[in-house]
Amino acid sequence: MNNVKVIQTSPPRTGSTLLLNLIHGFLSPNEKIHWDEHVSEIDDYFISKTHVTDIDIILNKYKQYKLYFVVSERNDSKVKGLIVDKYRKYYNVLIINYNEINVTNELSFDNVIDNIFDKFIQFFPLEIVPKKKDILIKADMKKRIVNMNKIVEEIKNKPFSYWDRFYGIHGSHRNRK
Repeated sequence: MNNVKVIQTSPPRTGSTLLLNLIHGFLSPNEKIHWDEHVSEIDDYFISKTHVTDIDIILNKYKQYKLYFVVSERNDSKVKGLIVDKYRKYYNVLIINYNEINVTNELSFDNVIDNIFDKFIQFFPLEIVPKKKDILIKADMKKRIVNMNKIVEEIKNKPFSYWDRFYGIHGSHRNRK
């Protein structure tokens, strides 16, 4: 497991922070997020987040690790943030569409947890999947997002420069221009 690293990389405003917290809920629910703007600290952490979406650069820089990338993308009237087609063929890249993690009238919170859990369980190598019952992993994922959403609500009127370092949530995080 020491040579496996999980990287959440996505274009901005594609649900990347939510996806990162789902990853943490699945793999390491009590660990704070690790933001790595320049992809320079991957050695230090099991799970890292960046907005560097050139996966080949990261793969070439960190050849000593088995890297797994979980990527969000979005293509709607607000954001055009799609992943380069070649990465869709990489065995170690899982692409999640924003609509798969965005709770709506048609997609409940529990559906999001179940669907993303299923994707993660099929994607991640067994050696890094927690050795506990599926229902407990899903409960960790749900708890992580519920607690993240509480922080979002608490800091919604703070400036974007305010940052909760555990969940990676900024003040005024949602629905900003």
